[in-house]
Amino acid sequence: MSVNKRSPAATPKPRIKSRPKPNTRAGRNESFSNLPQVHRRLAGNSGRRLVETPVSSFVTIFVIAVSLLLPALLFSLNSNLTSVLAGFEDSAQVTLYLHECISDADAGEVSDNLLILDSITDVAYISPAQALDEFGKATGLENLLLEMASNPLPGAIVVAPANVSPAAVDDLVRQLQDLPEVDLVQVDSRWVQRLAAISELVRAIGRVLSLIVFLGLFFIVGNTIKLAIENRKAEIRVIKLVGGSDMFAARPFLYTGLFYGLGGGILAIALQGIVLITFNSSLEALIQLYGGDFQLRGFGLTNGLVVVFVGATIGWTAALLTSLRHIRGISP
Repeated sequence: MSVNKRSPAATPKPRIKSRPKPNTRAGRNESFSNLPQVHRRLAGNSGRRLVETPVSSFVTIFVIAVSLLLPALLFSLNSNLTSVLAGFEDSAQVTLYLHECISDADAGEVSDNLLILDSITDVAYISPAQALDEFGKATGLENLLLEMASNPLPGAIVVAPANVSPAAVDDLVRQLQDLPEVDLVQVDSRWVQRLAAISELVRAIGRVLSLIVFLGLFFIVGNTIKLAIENRKAEIRVIKLVGGSDMFAARPFLYTGLFYGLGGGILAIALQGIVLITFNSSLEALIQLYGGDFQLRGFGLTNGLVVVFVGATIGWTAALLTSLRHIRGISP
């Protein structure tokens, strides 16, 4: 009995259907289209976590606000000093006190000779009698001065220099001191130069303080983000187990640092307004005694936005550096 055996070549081979390749471009487009929603969700979750711990969040934001406020107030003070200096930069005057033996006629001749100089734009002669009369009106001692036997005040010539720079004024003073009719030369703009030096000192202190404050803010925000990472270490391990990258795990903490910086900048502007209201009320009474109308100015819109931007940048950068450094050390 013969048995028919099929040859191996006759056995039909099963057809293997190839699986279609995924459209990676479509997946990529889909991920990019969902990116705003993902970041919106992450930002909302980070904001809710801050609201859930209001005391600790407010303390961190308040510390950031005070740190931003200190250098910002120094720069604001320097801006106010600069505005004051701008109003007096062209008011430099040199006063020449003449010898007592110089008559009004001789003083008038000296004044006419000074007008010939190119370094002088204006000359005004104040006689001894006129000086005594102005002094009596300014001090309210007119009746007492009338009883004096002689006038102790000398004649004076007020000179307006053409160039008000400190070097040019010093050169003019040395030239005027050589006049034989002049007893004493006094520069009325010395206080302006001292105020300018104080303004430069405030500016330098502001730069150094800004550097120190910014370094301190990095440590404050970094330490806060480090504690948040420790509290969510289990969540980060799960993210790494499913293939999430360090940057993916760090995104919620970046929003946390950003919100800390934004809140600190906005609160710093509010604190600055409180400081200005307090100081202006006290400064107004002092300025009125001198017949002035000076008022401290705040940051303004542009500088206020700069403060908020700097706070947000420092918070985000500190969170980025801290989160990546600590998340890399967490093993899944």
